[in-house]
Amino acid sequence: MSRAHPTRTRGDVREFPRYSISEAAFYIRMPASTLRAWTRGQDYVTHGVHRTFEPVIHPADPENRLLSFYNLVEAHVLRSTIESGVPLRNMRKALSYIRRTIPVRHPLLTHDFEVSGKDAFIEHLGMTICATKEGQLAMRKIIEQHLKRVVRDQRGLPLRIFPIHSRRLAIDPLFASGKPIVKDRGITASVLWARNKTGESIPELAKDYGLKAIEVKEAIEEYKWQAAA
Repeated sequence: MSRAHPTRTRGDVREFPRYSISEAAFYIRMPASTLRAWTRGQDYVTHGVHRTFEPVIHPADPENRLLSFYNLVEAHVLRSTIESGVPLRNMRKALSYIRRTIPVRHPLLTHDFEVSGKDAFIEHLGMTICATKEGQLAMRKIIEQHLKRVVRDQRGLPLRIFPIHSRRLAIDPLFASGKPIVKDRGITASVLWARNKTGESIPELAKDYGLKAIEVKEAIEEYKWQAAA
């Protein structure tokens, strides 16, 4: 049985708890087990001593284990460390430094992090790959690829994101309850995918929604990639 989502009517909609861990992982294309470890913490044993990693992302609703849109974007930014093979302990160390230097609730989402904080983050990863100029540039490029897919408001906070490696999909908390939509169209990608799966053709769907066939085709292919992941 799916967990009920608490209802909120006041405040910043981007802070509202709305995504389960598996749903958020599905949307931003990362392993659910990794996101679960990031949000719940993880037990481990070193030198015979039992220890626990504290969460690196603090869920908007820890009791019901639900993430907000801001949490989703935090995971999207940290996803860059997966592509680079950064160990969790290194990422945790660098994130701890960022939280000390940018003392706000979501430091990874700020304009300060995008402009200069990412370089300090890379420096404090403390990895061999980041010990050389070439390694730092490679890591910086991956992080920037993720940051460029975040659209921000006038205060520098995220308004919407485009999942990595996606041309047609966007995630906007003001549309479709924060589910992936066709970029600039507001049409829920899962609806296109489901209707196509039940036999409706791409030209038929394009006509129904006033889209180009290529928009429908690529949106379905991208969502299909997610559904199969």
